[in-house]
Amino acid sequence: MNQDQFAAMYQRKLDQLSDQAISRLRNLLAVPIVHGVDEANLEVFLDECGGAPSVWVYWRGKNNKVDNIDPRLFPGRSLELELGLADLADIDEQYFVASDAFPGLRLAASLLSRWLAESWWKAGGWAYPVPTTLAVHDACALGRVQLSKGIA
Repeated sequence: MNQDQFAAMYQRKLDQLSDQAISRLRNLLAVPIVHGVDEANLEVFLDECGGAPSVWVYWRGKNNKVDNIDPRLFPGRSLELELGLADLADIDEQYFVASDAFPGLRLAASLLSRWLAESWWKAGGWAYPVPTTLAVHDACALGRVQLSKGIA
C-alpha cells in the first residue's frame, strides 16, 4: 500500500466512526465544568506498534487536584475519550514502525487530528466555555490546534 492508499483507508475508517464520536463528544460537552478550570487539552496518543490510538482530555487550572472518585470536570481531571478507535488496531503494524520509507505515524497523526478537530466542532465544541487545544503526544511535530477560545 502506498501513502495515498494508506491515507484513504485510514480516513475511511475514521469516517465510519464520525457519528459515534460526535455523539460522545456532545455528551462530554454537556457536562458542566467546575469553577477554576482555565483550559482543556485534548491529546492524541498513537501506538508506534500499530495498536489503537487513544484520546485523552485534561482540564487544567491554578489549583489542580488529583481525585479518582470525583466525576466532575475539575482542574486536574483527566479522562480517556471513548471514541471507538479500537478498530484502528487492525491496520498492519508495518505501516507504523519508525521508518523513513513509510511515514505511517505522521499520516495517522495528521488524519486523526483533523478528524478529531472536525468532530469536536460538529459536536458544538467551538462554544466550549474554556480555551481548548488539541495536540498529538510526542509525535510528528504537528503543533497544537485551537479548538475553542472559551467564553469571555
